[in-house]
Amino acid sequence: MLPSGVLSEAAARWLLVLHTMLGAAAVGAATHLVIWVRRYVRGQHGRRRAVRRFAWLALALHAAAFLAGNVVYPTYRVEVRAAYLENVGVITAERAARQRELDRIAAREGAPAPELASASERVGGAARAARWFDVKEHWVALGLLASLGLVLLLAFWDPRTGSPAIAPAVVGLTVVIAGTVWLGAVIGVLTSSWRAV
Repeated sequence: MLPSGVLSEAAARWLLVLHTMLGAAAVGAATHLVIWVRRYVRGQHGRRRAVRRFAWLALALHAAAFLAGNVVYPTYRVEVRAAYLENVGVITAERAARQRELDRIAAREGAPAPELASASERVGGAARAARWFDVKEHWVALGLLASLGLVLLLAFWDPRTGSPAIAPAVVGLTVVIAGTVWLGAVIGVLTSSWRAV
């Protein structure tokens, strides 16, 4: 019986794929938004409707990726973090088994076996991956709030008739949004390279 909130392995894998696709799409939308909005500080406002549309799209994709990630989080917490990233015995045993297999293959091929990172290096790396994952979650949540703030700001501010002093704030918000989704994507991929659900 699975603990409350923990998905089956198949469901967690598919949800992780969906989460990754939504995150990649959010990275693309936020990056495009930065490229289009950067012209606002020079007084060029020709694509206002497109900017508002991309702001909404970035918010929707960011929120959907965040929601999918939160649904799969209990499974990650049990099956990845507790069962592997924070489990010294499992990391050490896996490293030893991998080294034995590399030694066996090297002996069969008549080549020297590559040396894996030490057990303490692997344990330290796994602990850092778990900590960075938590950092990512906080930054992504802040980016989601910035995305909501940008949508609201763009709904009430027209760059052609409103104060030009707001343009740098709009550009700053788009950079924060893009930065947080990029940070989330990179850390998510790195964490999954250690162990995924």
